[in-house]
Amino acid sequence: MIYLLQVNLGIILFYALYKLICTRDTLFNSRRLILMLSLILPFIIPLIDIREWMETRDSLVMLTNFDYSATIPEIVVGTAEADTGNQVLIISEWIKYIYIAGIIALSIRLIIQSISLYLIIRKTPEKEINGIRIKYMKDKSGPFSFFNWIFLNPDNVKEEEMNEILTHEMAHVRQKHSIDVIISELVNICCWINPFAWLIKREVRLNLEFLADRKVMDAGFATKSYQYHLLGLTYNHKYGLSNNFNFSHLKQRIIMMNKKKTNGAGHFKYALFAIPAFALLLAGNISCSSEASKTDDVKEKADVVEVPIDKSTTKDEAFAVVEQMPEFPGGMKELMTFLKDNIQYPKAAQDKKVQGRVIVQFVVEKDGTPTEFNVLRSIDPDLDKEALRVLGEMPKWKPGMQKGQAVRVKYTVPVNFKLQ
Repeated sequence: MIYLLQVNLGIILFYALYKLICTRDTLFNSRRLILMLSLILPFIIPLIDIREWMETRDSLVMLTNFDYSATIPEIVVGTAEADTGNQVLIISEWIKYIYIAGIIALSIRLIIQSISLYLIIRKTPEKEINGIRIKYMKDKSGPFSFFNWIFLNPDNVKEEEMNEILTHEMAHVRQKHSIDVIISELVNICCWINPFAWLIKREVRLNLEFLADRKVMDAGFATKSYQYHLLGLTYNHKYGLSNNFNFSHLKQRIIMMNKKKTNGAGHFKYALFAIPAFALLLAGNISCSSEASKTDDVKEKADVVEVPIDKSTTKDEAFAVVEQMPEFPGGMKELMTFLKDNIQYPKAAQDKKVQGRVIVQFVVEKDGTPTEFNVLRSIDPDLDKEALRVLGEMPKWKPGMQKGQAVRVKYTVPVNFKLQ
């Protein structure tokens, strides 16, 4: 869920930057590159961990002065009889099911569209017009293309419009615009719940039409005549994956055709995308660390309570993230159940109407024993004591592993005490 959140935030960021920086020029090829990066980079950046590299640079040490401990889901302890923990889990489960259902529905739609195009390609006869091979359509659908195929019903096209249409569609074919369409569709399926994924898909389609229109203009066709032809077309379009001649947003296309070409110096502003990409890289790696990743001044304000440990034993440094993280017996679900069943809202805290989030950190030792319990964020001594009491009763975990050896690993548990 953290990864998906990072991906969707990345899409929002890149879409906003695209609209801010790129939509006023005529550098359509550069726009195409930026749009593809805006679709692909949000999936890649969260997977890159640059913290170790940063920590080797003295000038960047301050940026990485965080406590990178793994965080388990927040446990909510309420005063009402209702089972709040289960309610939270049920809601999150429903959100997951709705999200998966949307992916399945859109995937089925994509498959149906692909099969439909495949059948048309197989069944439609070919014909040569002005030296270009086309698929001879017999219905009233407008001209469109898909990868190397151009689909056209010559009977629906005026003779003076034919060369313009063929030039437009050949631009889609030669520049491989269908690849962009497929990528935007796949990203839209993965992030369908994000409205900005739909918006960026629309921008991809629109920019491809700008590129094809520019090719028609460069071929020497009269701009006004071509624009009148576009306005006069009323074709229906049934094939979602294809590049169709009569794409919507004609007003924007006509504005771009009449716009003066942007000079080469305009490319420098596209370098601005490197700055937010790096910022997203940092945010993606830092924000997914624990909620207890606070600055030092916050930690100084917190009361630290430690469970006594055997001082005779030499302790290795505890890892924040390892190849195989420690695991509670039975997995995360059992850990949630254990905490939910054992934590009670202290009566004294209820009487004082004290509520808030207590953050506790502990270390899972090499043998799986939880030790070194610290209250990183204190709300009230009674709430702190209750959180420490229950966490101290946890059984041994399956230890974390790094390079085939058991290691000490930090974990952080936020416990939210809430009066209801």
